[in-house]
Amino acid sequence: MTLPSAITVSRMLGSGGTRIALSVARQLSWHFCDGRILRQAARELNVPLASLREQEERSSGFLEYLLSMSAFASPEVPYAPPPELPVYSKDIFEVESDIMRRLVERESAVLVGRGGFIALRDRPATLHVRIEAGLDYRIRHLLATGKAADAGAALRAIKISDHNRTEFCRQAAGIEWTDRRPFHLVLNTEETSPEQCVQEIVAEARKRFSL
Repeated sequence: MTLPSAITVSRMLGSGGTRIALSVARQLSWHFCDGRILRQAARELNVPLASLREQEERSSGFLEYLLSMSAFASPEVPYAPPPELPVYSKDIFEVESDIMRRLVERESAVLVGRGGFIALRDRPATLHVRIEAGLDYRIRHLLATGKAADAGAALRAIKISDHNRTEFCRQAAGIEWTDRRPFHLVLNTEETSPEQCVQEIVAEARKRFSL
């Protein structure tokens, strides 16, 4: 039986990586796995989804949610930085890793974040992608997409995200998040347009998996 193919996408907050991953999944007609993993983990851990989302602060999804809330705040209400939450939960990561492994046993998929490149690092038929960008670009992207009220809010969220992803990689796998070696393909959206990033990932997947 042929093993389903998989792509993991690790991305910097503000790099546009999630939309790139979604476009890749659509072009390949593969399943796109982001919130789906979180919902399944909540069911298996028997905890409310909202509670798990707060514990899973390491994912940009939660930070982006807070950013979106700040974007709609009135001028009289100051931006409140994300609360201090655990960066890494072994139980959550083990459950999510198991969910990701089970998902790609059944179907080809693009998996976003949640340490997918760590959970599936020894799996064949898997392409690991990293999406990054420079700080100024990331700030502009968050502002342009309405996810931050101002540059200061965007910068604070980016710093928190970078710190927490660094700590997560160190605790989960003893590696540095800035290390490019675990990835087959590293793309910078400041240098390569998101559309071109999509095409490069799709081309690499078709070549690697003989699609």
